[in-house]
Amino acid sequence: MNNEKFEKLKQKKAEIQALRKQMQDESNKIFGELTKEFFEENPKLESFGWTQYTPYFNDGDTCEFQANTDYIYVNGDYIEDCKWYDKTKITNYGRWNSTLKVYEGRVEVDNPDYDEELANVTEDIKLFLSHFEEDFFKEQFGDHNLVTVTKSGVDTDYYEHD
Repeated sequence: MNNEKFEKLKQKKAEIQALRKQMQDESNKIFGELTKEFFEENPKLESFGWTQYTPYFNDGDTCEFQANTDYIYVNGDYIEDCKWYDKTKITNYGRWNSTLKVYEGRVEVDNPDYDEELANVTEDIKLFLSHFEEDFFKEQFGDHNLVTVTKSGVDTDYYEHD
């Protein structure tokens, strides 16, 4: 057997592990610095968070860990449920035209609850989170968790999912 080749392989493995640790450390530093800036620059922002987990069942596909950072919570509420998130409200969905693939007669009005500041920071947070690797989220915050970031730090709570 050629021990020289195994030694070279061992050396490359050590280099990769060192680079992974460096990436994790740098990601952690940047995450901390930039989340602090979010709270300093956006006084209406009290918290933001997301769920992350490995599904138990994925229709035969491999179950892989995922941080659900496109579906975030802001100030304790899931953004899709926040009245302040959308610029307009739909008052009448109208009728679906399957040929044209549009709603005909749809009525949208300005949303009086719309908060441009919170809506903009929400989009900024989603963009910010998109820059981190799945490995960072799993290593930093664990699996099967709801992660909540506040001015005072990060909390994780077990997240029950199907």
